[in-house]
Amino acid sequence: MENEPGKKKRTGPFKKIALWVLVIVVLALTGSGIYIYRNFNELLADQIHKGFNNSVISDVYDLKFEKLRVNILTGSIKVLNVTLEPRGKPFRDYRYINSSFRLTARKIVLEDVKLLTLLETGKLELKRIEINRPDIRVWLNGGNHVFLPYKDTLAVNSKAGTSAKKFLNSFSLREFALVDASFHIINTNQQREFSVRKLNIALNGLSLEQQSGFNLYSVQNVELAIGELSGKMNKGIRSFDLLDFKMNILSLDIRKSKDTLIYRYADFNTGLKDLNLNLADSVLNLRLKSMDLSVSKKSILLKGFAFKPNLSQAEMLRRERYQKSQFDIAVGSIELINVNFDTLLHYRKLFVDEIKITKVDVSLFKDKSKPFDRTKFPQYLGQKLNDIPLPVMVKSIKASGISFTNVEHKEDGKYAKVVISRGLLKAGNITNLPSKSPAIINISGFVENRAPVSLTAAYSYQQPQFSYSGRIGKFNLPDLNGLLAAYTPAKIKKGVADEISFSGIVFSTYSTGTMKFLYHDLDIDLKLTEKKWQNTLIAFAANSYLNTNNPQPGKPAIIVQFKADRDRNKGGFNIILRSFLAGMKETMVLTKDNKQAYKEAKKAAKAEKKANEGGKRKWNPLKK
Repeated sequence: MENEPGKKKRTGPFKKIALWVLVIVVLALTGSGIYIYRNFNELLADQIHKGFNNSVISDVYDLKFEKLRVNILTGSIKVLNVTLEPRGKPFRDYRYINSSFRLTARKIVLEDVKLLTLLETGKLELKRIEINRPDIRVWLNGGNHVFLPYKDTLAVNSKAGTSAKKFLNSFSLREFALVDASFHIINTNQQREFSVRKLNIALNGLSLEQQSGFNLYSVQNVELAIGELSGKMNKGIRSFDLLDFKMNILSLDIRKSKDTLIYRYADFNTGLKDLNLNLADSVLNLRLKSMDLSVSKKSILLKGFAFKPNLSQAEMLRRERYQKSQFDIAVGSIELINVNFDTLLHYRKLFVDEIKITKVDVSLFKDKSKPFDRTKFPQYLGQKLNDIPLPVMVKSIKASGISFTNVEHKEDGKYAKVVISRGLLKAGNITNLPSKSPAIINISGFVENRAPVSLTAAYSYQQPQFSYSGRIGKFNLPDLNGLLAAYTPAKIKKGVADEISFSGIVFSTYSTGTMKFLYHDLDIDLKLTEKKWQNTLIAFAANSYLNTNNPQPGKPAIIVQFKADRDRNKGGFNIILRSFLAGMKETMVLTKDNKQAYKEAKKAAKAEKKANEGGKRKWNPLKK
């Protein structure tokens, strides 16, 4: 049947119906999408709660968060106001757990999350985690700190079937970032407490795996930075604080069992600034301006090191019953070169090729008006090194710019002061490992900035003894009157010391040695009216005649043998000083043995002179 001419086709109702159907479908899909999107956060939140509650961690910890936001396009999840804290009463008793922690974070961001995998299986697969401004509190108890249940020591009920809670077997993460965190750690077992502020941690390539008997951890790169760190302790170190601590580790692998920790790394470096540390009831203070440690460079550099008492000198003296040296030390820099970090970290042995020290200021004070502690018996350097518990080998030590000031409050109330400036120190073979070679110490400087002095000592590791040799160059003797007046009842009116050289061997109870003291135009005023000398070590014989020159014209130089008894309650430097003063005394006032030796030396010199003169006459071609 043909359509009538002039009539239009009636297609309008069908188009309208199709359009309405399309609109309804779009609205339905949009509404469903909006509904699904609005509920997707809740679905993921429920899934995260479900996944957490299906792990054994939920037996001892409770996870809470206020809001969860999902970006479907980017696959990122933001979790706001997160709290992970110990349960008041654990669902199950894991008796080996002895420590706990509590974490609160303003925001946790998960990036590139596989959302469908998370919804279907509850397995969290992602690229990066960022925890923003968390506050973490840690409580440590026992020697081996255990926070979470672990599979190997828990007897799992085999009848539990699929409903049994899961243990963490493996976990991997490309990136982890902890931003501006605050840490508070309390160690109840060792009575220690630490606070960390502005902590930032960045991890790349993190992998965790649990195997039978041990856990494996690996990370490609670790960057750690701390704005402020402080701590309090009751043993050894009383308190400390520092700024700007930084650490970087490359390719770190850790294998941890219940009682063993094994780790390896490709490179490690760290540094800090403004370390302030108090020792022993806050009496002594240690400061360090900066530290830089690099494993790849095999070096440790310390700058601005200072060690001094927190208390005043008067308060320190009031506290001490016996004589005790009070140190005040400041060092410009200390550099350890070619440090063997492998032996240090894996075998607890310190091997260093060289230590360089610059600008050393040392002040020493002792109150000799107090009684001496006769129960103490100081050891020589060789034996002190042997007592160090950590195996040590330092091939060489060099120190420059040394200034040493020694002040003593003497029994009569007067003060004696000795200053050594422009000092240099060289040392070698410093170790506590078996060694047939001695430890060598060489020190040089200027006494009262006038007299050049050098001293070398070789300390035996096998026996409590050492040998030494010293030399003092030419100087005007009156320049040392200030020093001499503090120790002797003598004043030098004039005279020049041309050379003082001495050497000897120090044993456990005494020393013996040789001294050559060359001088000319000596004039000493001895205050013989005093009942006793301020220092009996160099008590010259009263009314004895002192030679004004050594050597005297036409005579050989006086070279003496001396012996000095050691005060066993004093250390190695004191016996060197006793030996030096004993040699000075012997030179100026000869004892019987040295007089006899000098007579023989004069005879030998006279005979040699006569022989030389005879030889000259024999070969004189003018003599007939």
